[in-house]
Amino acid sequence: MKKALGKVIVAFLVCLLSFAVVFPRHAIAAEEYCFLEQEPECVRQLPFSGDLLYVDIPPSGVNFIEVTLTDYSTEYEAVFNSNIGNPIVIPPYHSSEVISYPVQPASSVTFANASNALDTPVQIKVFGYSG
Repeated sequence: MKKALGKVIVAFLVCLLSFAVVFPRHAIAAEEYCFLEQEPECVRQLPFSGDLLYVDIPPSGVNFIEVTLTDYSTEYEAVFNSNIGNPIVIPPYHSSEVISYPVQPASSVTFANASNALDTPVQIKVFGYSG
C-alpha cells in the first residue's frame, strides 16, 4: 500500500513538472522607466503581458505627453492600460496608435501591457511637450 501511494505521489509530481516545462510562465512583470526630464522622448519595449512602464513627468516644461503604442505581434491584439486613460486595443501586424494626454507637472504615469496572450511584444514611445 505504501509503495502504491509513493508511486502515485511521484507520478503526480512528474505531471506537475512536465506541465511547468511545457507551459512556462513569465514569472515576474518587468518594470521599465522613462524620466522625461533627462530623456524627452523615450522608447521602451514591453515584451510580455504584465510588463509595466513608469513615466516620470518633470516639475516644469511638460504639460502633455504624446504616446505611440505599437503591437509587434503577428497573431494577437495588444491591450494597453494606463492610469490616465481608458484601455487601448491595437490589432496585430505592427499596428500603431498615437494618443495625446494632458499631464500634471511633477507627477507620474503608468502604462501596462495588459494583453490577453502572454507573449505579445509591444512598444511604447512617450514624448513630453508643453502646450
